[in-house]
Amino acid sequence: MLKIPVGDLLASYSGDSKNFSFSWEIYDGYMEDITFLKPLEFQIQIISLDDGVEVIFENLKTEIIYEGQKHMIDSGDFERTFKNHIDPLIDGDDVRKIENTIIDLGPVIREELIIESMSL
Repeated sequence: MLKIPVGDLLASYSGDSKNFSFSWEIYDGYMEDITFLKPLEFQIQIISLDDGVEVIFENLKTEIIYEGQKHMIDSGDFERTFKNHIDPLIDGDDVRKIENTIIDLGPVIREELIIESMSL
């Protein structure tokens, strides 16, 4: 559901980018510990790098239930890097793997929802 093909950007020049906007209902059970009460909305910009892509998330909004409590989420901007090859000695914990030219935004969004719900 939150997987995006990036093969065209990987084959393009460094700095090339694409923008996407998302707004949809997330079905129960998609994230086993999070229940969505409102549609998940956000915008992203995906920027081609020499060794992967950078994803900039903007305006992540929804309402969820996490650990039995309701949380309104209205997150500021954040970003994540996705690479074909990850070097654990160089790349930090925020770097994700590109699998078969596809990036999976689900784990990144789940992390951000949990962080935001704990900071409220």
